[in-house]
Amino acid sequence: MAALQGTTVHLVCEQQDGEDACALVSVVVRAEDFALLDENGTPLPGATIPDVSGLELLGEADRQRLRDWERHLVEVRDGVPPDAEPGTKPRPGYDPARFTLKQRFAAKSAELKTLGWKSSSAGTVARRYSAYRSEGVAGLMREVVPGSPWGRTDERVVRLLLAEVQASLEESDGYGSRLLERLRAAILLRYPNEYDRLDISDATFYRLLERLGISPRSLRRPTQKRIDEASLPVAPYTPTTANMLGEQVQIDSTGLDIIAIGDDGRPVQLELTAAIDVVSRTIIGALIVPRSAGRGPRGKRLGGRATKSFDAVLMLAQALAPMPGRPGWSPLALAENSEMPYADLVACDPRMVGAAARPVIRPKMVVVDHGKIFKSEHFNDVCTTLGISVRSARERTPTDKAIVESLFSAIKKLFCQYVAGYTGSDLARRGKNIHDGPLWSINELQDLLDEWIALHWQQRPHDGLRNPFLPGMKISPNRMYATLVAMEGHLPLPLGVHENRKLLPFTRLKVSRKGVKINNRTYNSPDLQQYCNKHSGIRGQGMKWQVRYNPYAPRFVWLYDHTKDAWVEAEFIHQRLIGDAWTQYLWEQAEAVHVELGGSKDDERAITRAVAALRERARRGPQASAPRVPALFTGTKLTLREPQTDRYAGIRAPIPGMVQRAPSLNVPAGDLFPRPAPSPAAEAPMTVPLQGVEPVLPADAPAAASSVPEPRPAAITTPPQQPASPTGPGRKKQSHSLTGPASGLFAQFTGAAPERSAPGAEAAPSPATRPSKETR
Repeated sequence: MAALQGTTVHLVCEQQDGEDACALVSVVVRAEDFALLDENGTPLPGATIPDVSGLELLGEADRQRLRDWERHLVEVRDGVPPDAEPGTKPRPGYDPARFTLKQRFAAKSAELKTLGWKSSSAGTVARRYSAYRSEGVAGLMREVVPGSPWGRTDERVVRLLLAEVQASLEESDGYGSRLLERLRAAILLRYPNEYDRLDISDATFYRLLERLGISPRSLRRPTQKRIDEASLPVAPYTPTTANMLGEQVQIDSTGLDIIAIGDDGRPVQLELTAAIDVVSRTIIGALIVPRSAGRGPRGKRLGGRATKSFDAVLMLAQALAPMPGRPGWSPLALAENSEMPYADLVACDPRMVGAAARPVIRPKMVVVDHGKIFKSEHFNDVCTTLGISVRSARERTPTDKAIVESLFSAIKKLFCQYVAGYTGSDLARRGKNIHDGPLWSINELQDLLDEWIALHWQQRPHDGLRNPFLPGMKISPNRMYATLVAMEGHLPLPLGVHENRKLLPFTRLKVSRKGVKINNRTYNSPDLQQYCNKHSGIRGQGMKWQVRYNPYAPRFVWLYDHTKDAWVEAEFIHQRLIGDAWTQYLWEQAEAVHVELGGSKDDERAITRAVAALRERARRGPQASAPRVPALFTGTKLTLREPQTDRYAGIRAPIPGMVQRAPSLNVPAGDLFPRPAPSPAAEAPMTVPLQGVEPVLPADAPAAASSVPEPRPAAITTPPQQPASPTGPGRKKQSHSLTGPASGLFAQFTGAAPERSAPGAEAAPSPATRPSKETR
């Protein structure tokens, strides 16, 4: 700066080929790199405005004492009190023209001691005068008022200390001694000329931490916990409000403090993804997902599992459909026994018949964090398809999703700690031998959580739901829903097979002669081959078609033909080797084991056999004496396949008490058929006379004359056993057939068949007394 003329500053360029410039003073001062330099070229600290907001927190006595000290220090500085009349002469010992500042300090100290003031030595007066001159009332307040926020420590030291605490949040934990050394180094670097005056002792440092609300033990807490505590907003908090159902739904994921049995039969950690409606505090969706680390180096791990974007999509699908009641649930967990308007909801949506007491609320806007699952393209595309807007919360601002964060705390307190396999919030709080105790499978645990939501959470009065006319009255989420749905109405959004398939993740693939390959698995079908080497008609995609798959049921995939708005199904070509349900997680586990044994990831057949072996090992369980078959975790069920036609549809189920027994014969059916003439060596066959049926007799067979017993005239007698016919290569066994329909044969003797005789009853007549045609 060469010159200052009025409001203009003349700037001289230091480079020879540069040009000088003129600028307004206000523009130069407001520049970010503007600073005043000392003779060494070092920037001088800029002027700051002292914070005097602490005066509002002082009592009347402390405020009066502060003003009295200010009045005495102004007299030391100017020679007269601040309220003196113009032209007033200084009192003896305070005239700045005659007495030095040190003499005035001594005179004021003597005066204050005469008035009975404590802590009024000449050194105290000098120190408080320096503080008042540099920082005004704010500096004097720290010197005069006892119990000030940081005592007599300079405000600049406090600012440096808070800056060092903030800078060490993401570092490893440490003791207070490390923070003190860094503070002293910062003071020396920032204020080298005032280091001796600004430096504080060890005892003052720890007292200052206590006054600032920083515990030395908090410096050694886990890193993430220190970050979370530092990101808490300053009270008072602004509550999240909504006026309509689904107007704002908050979604988040957290670790569930429970261990369960995974698909492979081993204990596994869990994660919970939940969505809660702000206005009614209704949990519209909750999904438990296993969480486990994969095998292999980072970036190439196989078999890992955690919450993915498809899980968040399944939770949205769960929110759009009624949750069916399950066998074994309490009747109070059903919607018909709750405060929900069950009759009206059934009339509007027939799917509510037998549903659980959890309302169906269609989200209009969801608030999510910056997690990968919520920033994925798949999740945002599904939300766009369903007409749901997505809003991201601010980073490190938990109050933007305070309600769902509070929900997670409530679930861990009201549900998790009562479930077998509860682990506590961290390893230090985990019980011993948790893995050896009884553990639930993931599907069983999901069923327990769903019942708890319908039975406890939805029907329990919530602190955040109150009647505006009766603030002391708490309202349950179901009652709040019943109140709001009566004003807004309910419009169901049923999702069919066509819509459910659009919720699945997809990839664009070219159909070859072998089909398509997804995640190292080949799928093919005759219908799929119609698209082999066929152009999709989409610019830039060439022969690639959209193929969707379900990670929880990867047996089938579906190619979407956008030209016909139709789906083409294809099956995994090695499904017959598994012969059971399986998931993408099981496939990755088997693939990891196969690779560890030296196999190749491209060997589909070997990996398929490994999947079947893994399912068999899970079926046997950890103990041979008590096998347990864990049900596969498949997430929320989606209807993805067209229903098959029932061949027995329309046939009424029989009533056991009204079914009549069909007539039965007391002779072998072969003896009822006509027989060819036997050979001379064979015995003449015996005939069986039936009521209403003419027996066919050989021409040379004599008729046996006998009488028929009176009580049972229509009985069919048992013929003697025929000797076995010789068989050989050149002789075929004789076959018999009816001369008419079997129904006609039974119709002729319906009711004539005798009841089966009890042990000891009268025996059938002998062949000698068998009735003949003439006797009948």
